[in-house]
Amino acid sequence: MKINIGFFFFIILVSCSKSKNHGKITFDKDEIKISITSEYLNSYQVQSSFSNEKSLILIGYNDKRHSLDFFNLGHGEVMKSKKLDYEGPNGIGKIESLYAHSSDSIFVYELGKLHLLNSDLSISQSWDLFQIYGDLNLGIPQCNFYFKLYYESNHKSVYFFMNQMGVSPLEIAKLPLMTSLNLETNEVNVLPIYHSEYFKSVSGQVGFMTYLGFYGKLDNQLIYNYQYESTMNGFHLDEEKLHETLKSKLQVVPSIPQTNDPQAYDQHAIENPHYLSPIPDPWRNLIYSIVWDGPSDANSYKTYLDKSQVLRVFNKDLELIQTVPLPDRTYQINNWFVNENGLYLNKAHPGDTLLKEDNLVFDVYKFQVDS
Repeated sequence: MKINIGFFFFIILVSCSKSKNHGKITFDKDEIKISITSEYLNSYQVQSSFSNEKSLILIGYNDKRHSLDFFNLGHGEVMKSKKLDYEGPNGIGKIESLYAHSSDSIFVYELGKLHLLNSDLSISQSWDLFQIYGDLNLGIPQCNFYFKLYYESNHKSVYFFMNQMGVSPLEIAKLPLMTSLNLETNEVNVLPIYHSEYFKSVSGQVGFMTYLGFYGKLDNQLIYNYQYESTMNGFHLDEEKLHETLKSKLQVVPSIPQTNDPQAYDQHAIENPHYLSPIPDPWRNLIYSIVWDGPSDANSYKTYLDKSQVLRVFNKDLELIQTVPLPDRTYQINNWFVNENGLYLNKAHPGDTLLKEDNLVFDVYKFQVDS
């Protein structure tokens, strides 16, 4: 990639496809392309977007530079990159998840710690999670690639996946998977969310697919799913009740016999679907969930790069209303987000031979439910 050191040129190229009708769902698809230099990434696995009075902003964590990179999605341009400190009063370790509540309230999670940052990225407040959770015997509170950091302002709470280390899958089936932490009182609330009946029936032998998928809420329900089955689930914050749908046919990932062979688990993960994290869309009252499915071709040698992707669209009642096949080797998994413009899917699949490193590219799907 050739870079002019003296200048940065930031451009946006937008192309719009014709509307496509899939029965109950109509959507347009736009492409946003932002020109970047070598200090930025063409895919941010840790990112969050928010709206201010002027535009839509994307913040991505650049683990190569230990920086937060800012992009103006409305204008299609790079805004700034600001390096973070590892040590000192504003020291932050490797960020595993972030949530931008506003320009001056940016939450970041590193293992064992939660920080609230100001707009200049100085630390406003920190929480020592190992200290808060230390005596509760609930496991390690985590946010990660699948279970995203999310701040629920009405309840002043953030949510964590409870990772039980050194515990057998059979024991894990009996343990709660999700907690909330009230940031004003430091009170931990255990949510009545456990692995599914299917997980219990196979003694937890579902290979690598053991995490909850979580992005946030819709209609005052925390929306989550299991990686190993097709159901969509909701936890009502005020009623503290669970809701799930089995109105569409339940599909599950086949179990795998316990083994010490890591290649067997890899093969299981390659050949079977992962039901990736649901993304609530409060602007359209929809929920999106991508299935990272088995390879679409019949080649004898298959890798993770060969897995196909299918976008599922649910309504606010957690009912599956449409599936949309996605093009192969196009989108980087889990690098997607939603705002009032639509659902953004990052065009940075590592198997795309035409991928260029000097652009940050998204397809923006704009869905509308037919009346």
